[in-house]
Amino acid sequence: MTRLFRNTTALALAFALATACAAPGDRTATTQSSTAGGDKVEQVPACGDRIDALSSRIDGLSMTGEFPPRATRDGDGTFAGAVTVTSTGAEIAGVATPEADVYVAKAGEVVAVPLPKDSLGQAVNLRSGVSQVFTARGTVRQCSGGGPLPQGKYEVFAAIVVNRDDGPPVVVTGGPWPLEVS
Repeated sequence: MTRLFRNTTALALAFALATACAAPGDRTATTQSSTAGGDKVEQVPACGDRIDALSSRIDGLSMTGEFPPRATRDGDGTFAGAVTVTSTGAEIAGVATPEADVYVAKAGEVVAVPLPKDSLGQAVNLRSGVSQVFTARGTVRQCSGGGPLPQGKYEVFAAIVVNRDDGPPVVVTGGPWPLEVS
């Protein structure tokens, strides 16, 4: 019963985060993410915000990513990659969405926010030397107006929120990774 409550709570937090990121006109959303010995991420960037609001360095956790070097403006306007969260000493157990939140920025400003998600949480159990891979879909649609981004060079950033079993959520971030929109 406790596990069901914990998983329901984690899913509710993940839904709230995804909803806040996708809400038009909402310039900022706050989280209560922190780690012992790490930095806080107090704001989830929204359309037009500075992407550096997302950056955090968490002792003992790192994120690497693999994204295509190019994405086209036609089709459904999405691109797919993957991120890997690795523990270099931290022990984190909890629940996260199986897909990372992906942001696209130009000149340090968020121009595309994470796609909406409708997924169940997955268990995360990281200890030193252990990695976990998450899918990471992004969009080349402007967050203001929804049209395709202009052709050019952009940067991709990603975030994973781990709702810990034994403490406040942890936000692990990574990027930038280059992306050319054609």
